[in-house]
Amino acid sequence: MTTTPPASTPARVTGWTLAWTAWILFFLVVEAAALFRKAPGDTFSEHWWSLFRLRERVPVPIRVLLLAAQLAFGIWLIGHLAFGWWTW
Repeated sequence: MTTTPPASTPARVTGWTLAWTAWILFFLVVEAAALFRKAPGDTFSEHWWSLFRLRERVPVPIRVLLLAAQLAFGIWLIGHLAFGWWTW
């Protein structure tokens, strides 16, 4: 008995598709400009590090809390984007 796989639905381009594509392209342009310029504090990662105080001396409990927040977000993001977990 042979079963045929269900026909895949063709990709639809919606306003959301265009908006997310524009957002990603904008991010890439801004990041490329920051990398090309090479000034301190321009890139996304440098803003992230500043937000979570990675380059500053902070009390250990605060550092642990900020690290836990980053790790939780990273785990959620990887699970959500790569595997489709934790969708509401």
